Amino acid sequence: MTRAPAPRIPMWIALVALVVTACSGTTASVAPSVAPSAAAATTPKPTEASAPPTPAPSIDKTPVTIKVWDYYGDSTPIKPALAGFKSAYPWITVDYQALDWDSMNEKFTAGIGAGEVPDVATLDMTWLPTLAANGGLEDLSARSGGTLNGSPITDQYAQGALDAMSFQGKFIAMLYDFDTYSLYYRRDLFDKKGIQVPKNWDDFRAAAKSLAEASKSGGKLDKYLTAIRPNSFHFSQFLYQDGGKLLNDDNTQAVFNSPEGVNAVNIQKALLDDGSGKYWSDAEGDLTPAIKSGNVAMFQDGPYYMGLLKTGVPEQSGKWAVATAPFSKKPGSYLGGTGLAIPIQAAHKDAAWQFIQYLLRPDQQIGVFTYAGAAPATTAALQSPELSKPDPYFGGQQPFGVFLESLKTSRPFPYVGAWNDIDTAIGDAMEKALLGKSGVQSALDAAVSETNDLLKK
Repeated sequence: MTRAPAPRIPMWIALVALVVTACSGTTASVAPSVAPSAAAATTPKPTEASAPPTPAPSIDKTPVTIKVWDYYGDSTPIKPALAGFKSAYPWITVDYQALDWDSMNEKFTAGIGAGEVPDVATLDMTWLPTLAANGGLEDLSARSGGTLNGSPITDQYAQGALDAMSFQGKFIAMLYDFDTYSLYYRRDLFDKKGIQVPKNWDDFRAAAKSLAEASKSGGKLDKYLTAIRPNSFHFSQFLYQDGGKLLNDDNTQAVFNSPEGVNAVNIQKALLDDGSGKYWSDAEGDLTPAIKSGNVAMFQDGPYYMGLLKTGVPEQSGKWAVATAPFSKKPGSYLGGTGLAIPIQAAHKDAAWQFIQYLLRPDQQIGVFTYAGAAPATTAALQSPELSKPDPYFGGQQPFGVFLESLKTSRPFPYVGAWNDIDTAIGDAMEKALLGKSGVQSALDAAVSETNDLLKK
């Protein structure tokens, strides 16, 4: 998946005003958490028409048509599920509309303002802070009675996922796929050079130095570098690993210019300064060109990169491995992904909830990987035989288990209405600090000042 720069919606403030008047709700745009990539061809696809348990007699079977907006694109796991859903729930017709990530963001924002929304939408989890803070999403705790497919919701997700799905004590989305960071590294080069998999930041720096090479004797280091990404996702990961926070406990003030925030930038800047790091902006897209050329041999990112590596760099099969990201004080990562949500203005909420439940059945969750190359969010799917078997691309490793462990210590971005602009401020600060355009402390201080102004609005 390409982690693109965040597109901005100039009419956002006006739309918020419209929604507050009509029903309350808005959205914001930040870089996508998980989007489609080609999946491993060897993994079996879910049975599209397998029937769920017989629906309870109390379910309203009045014929109804629900609108579903889906941003996955061509590799969606949702469209293949429609036939099975229709077989199981023949009284519910799905009006399926395919969008891409950018189109969804724009159309959903405009739709909320105009009162023209779907019944179910795939929403990037990094959009939820703004959406939830402005009341745009249905309370799924009340809608579900706390259960999903007959079992408690709390038993079906890791704690980090439950936190990401919650706002003010209620669920406002069901996590469909997740994005949390682990360490990708060239196992073959580590073995050849005798490099130990890094456990802490000191190990991480040492591994990066040992890994890096120059193409020409005495030349600049340009092979087997470690990717450094200037965005809020990677900054927050390192910040959390050093025990820091983005905002204070009640989300009224920014605190990421703390010593932990400075450390989070400095650990990344150190690799750029000694030549073992490779600066790679969001505008440059995903890392596969640099990986294919041998320019990059270690990076930290989400499970969707498994699909990107397999399709973009198939010749390096068997050379890669995944490990828990090294940390300073404790494990930590940002948590994103795709949520299945019902807008507060949706016309057919009961039928929409039935559709969401169907998509979150284990057999359908496996399709998140087989069709989209992303990581399914429910624990049952992650521990299924299809996803827990050895992966030849990763030398027989079971990489999903690594990401499941990371998920347990991940956390979502703060649920504040201004998150869209805060995300931009952090990204700008990272660029300035990493490229030496500003001192690290100065760049973070400026971003914190901007963030505090935004939080007051």
